[in-house]
Amino acid sequence: MRLTLREREIMELLKKDPLISQDELARHLGISRSSIAVHISNLMKKGVILGKGYVFNDQASIVVIGLSYLQINLDKQGEQNVIDLNYRGLPIVAGEILAGFGVNLKIISLIGNDEPGTMIINLLLNNKVDTTYISRHLRKRTCRRLSIDDSSRWEEGFDLQDYKQVLNSREWIIFNSEWLIVDPYFQDDVLERANKKDEEDLPHFCTYSYLGENRAIPEHLTRFNTLILGVGGSAGMEYYRKQLYSMGELVQNCIITDGRSGLIYRSGEMIGDYPLPPNQGFDSQDGLPGLLTGVVYGLSSGYPLRQAIRMGAGFASSSEFK
Repeated sequence: MRLTLREREIMELLKKDPLISQDELARHLGISRSSIAVHISNLMKKGVILGKGYVFNDQASIVVIGLSYLQINLDKQGEQNVIDLNYRGLPIVAGEILAGFGVNLKIISLIGNDEPGTMIINLLLNNKVDTTYISRHLRKRTCRRLSIDDSSRWEEGFDLQDYKQVLNSREWIIFNSEWLIVDPYFQDDVLERANKKDEEDLPHFCTYSYLGENRAIPEHLTRFNTLILGVGGSAGMEYYRKQLYSMGELVQNCIITDGRSGLIYRSGEMIGDYPLPPNQGFDSQDGLPGLLTGVVYGLSSGYPLRQAIRMGAGFASSSEFK
């Protein structure tokens, strides 16, 4: 979590002397004991202090805002119909990827008070993911998406106001994170909320978007620090390569991929290519959540962008994370 100046001061003093009393902390910093107690309580809420023995959690905190849903696929194979059910969404993908690394991960999402909602919670809990900030709607069912032959698609879900209420109640946790991974559905809402904050207090914003071919990169996406774009094919890659060169340093890290030939990226003034091995291709739309999650893990762990891209591409190409 992002810490205030006073919280950082208290944390450093506690690290140097874990047995220091709150009265001594108050005298050292020239504030009241009650203020010290409030700051320590906030450090515990933020997950920086794990207990009264002042055990510190030094991991970067990552918050994911995303849709969680039951995916129903119907494929007609001759005279047979094959129906598959899967639980999908950015929170589930991120939970599966990051849980194995012991990341301090928190999920913000909305589910129904029904069996699919319980299944989603259990999937995340099995991966030791913090589900405290997932809301359950008392009157509506968990979102369902139906796809027939991978073409015709229908959705039953929540409306924008339902999601706004969730983000209103979770705004504190959103803007106290270090790394914020945002589902495309929530991009506009999160940016609108960020307009009311001091820029220096904002987390590292990360998102993805599928653009297809030959579309200008939407201006609002350039406000994200790390941006991943999926495109339709090799011709689209060349079109977007030109945009990448003309983008300047609007985005700290921008990655563009067709999921087949490779990835192109820009970090500051550096522009490079990352070719994909023949066995590491992925869908340039469905693979984006896994790609972004892997990149964020790499960057938050201190790896250079190219190494983070290698990690993300590996997750994106794994069928487990598509």
